Amino acid sequence: MPATLACDRLERATFKNGNRLAKGERGVQSVFGAREKGRKAVPYQTSAFWVIGLNPVLVVGAGPAGLSAACDLSQAGVRVLLVERREELGGAPARWKYHTLAPDFVPVSRVLGPLIEQVTKSELVEVKKGCVVESFRGSVGDFEVRITELKTRRSETRRVSCVVVATGFEHFDARVDPRYGYGRVPDVIGINELEAMLSQGRVVKRDGSAPKRIAFVFCVGSRDRSTNPWCCTVCCGVSIKQAIELKRILPDSQIYMIYMDVRTTGLWEKLYWDSMEKFGINYIRGRVGEVYYTGQKLLVKGEDTLVRGPFEALFDMVVLAVGMEPGEGTRQAASIFGLNTNEYGFLLPRTPNIHYDSGREGVYLAGSCVAPMSVEEAISDGSAAAMQCVKLMKVMRA
Repeated sequence: MPATLACDRLERATFKNGNRLAKGERGVQSVFGAREKGRKAVPYQTSAFWVIGLNPVLVVGAGPAGLSAACDLSQAGVRVLLVERREELGGAPARWKYHTLAPDFVPVSRVLGPLIEQVTKSELVEVKKGCVVESFRGSVGDFEVRITELKTRRSETRRVSCVVVATGFEHFDARVDPRYGYGRVPDVIGINELEAMLSQGRVVKRDGSAPKRIAFVFCVGSRDRSTNPWCCTVCCGVSIKQAIELKRILPDSQIYMIYMDVRTTGLWEKLYWDSMEKFGINYIRGRVGEVYYTGQKLLVKGEDTLVRGPFEALFDMVVLAVGMEPGEGTRQAASIFGLNTNEYGFLLPRTPNIHYDSGREGVYLAGSCVAPMSVEEAISDGSAAAMQCVKLMKVMRA
């Protein structure tokens, strides 16, 4: 909405005359005079006029965090250069066709769709898909980056004022752990693959038939010192959400959750109780030792850690709750931008629990390149990093 602004120094009204009434009358006249100036002034559109002429902000990665940062920056009137190594925007949720978000079953398209639309339509956002940043140097306000298109290997040099690194994560590759038979045994899939099936509204085995007995195996590539020792925080809740969705699609199916612990923190706890009380989903506290293919069924062998004894069960489908880990893009970003990483390879903030603070002036962090997190948390992280850029650019403009 157009706005006008007129300023007047009211100290003038009391500077010369010692008479109290005269001081008041002159003050009133000054206020009315300023109001008339405002009425006659030419309106300006409410935009961040203070950033005109500054270099754009570079946002590396167009997942939930990167899209959020780009949107908030453009809404503040800041020019954005958004670089994404893949040919599509949206990060892992777009790549794996995420269906809904836990715990409220909100369609992913309803969350990411508006962000993608705003980024692609904004005149302030320049999107470069299929590109990577290969070099970075300079100082705050005038960094120089070299951006290379992966297909053609063409490069260009651009100047940017500051940087938001939002390179996201990769799903754990379950082939690394041969116990589960992933990649060898048919109908052993990851939660990311199941999410894509759910988005199509059709969950079937390799032979096209619907599974009747389904097992979810928690903490695959998480909380395991032989692979990744950290907890991914969202996999339990996502698995339970998917089990409920399977029950809605296949109401006669039998679903078993084989878990180490069920970690549904905060408002996600309701998913856990609803899954048992409303949908009849079964829970087995245990560890899976191996998954075999019998020719018709999947034989899951493991240990029931409650009764402290072995168990065996036959299933039609096994779903692995694969964890989150730093991707190649995050490792490259750490090298190019001179950022610290923790022992697991995630980017390390200077201040614990303040994700955007990289420790390098003008470079901010956002999203699951810092730690495993939900889509909603990544979006909030991107907004926080964007506001740090806005604060910095205000200082540079002052």
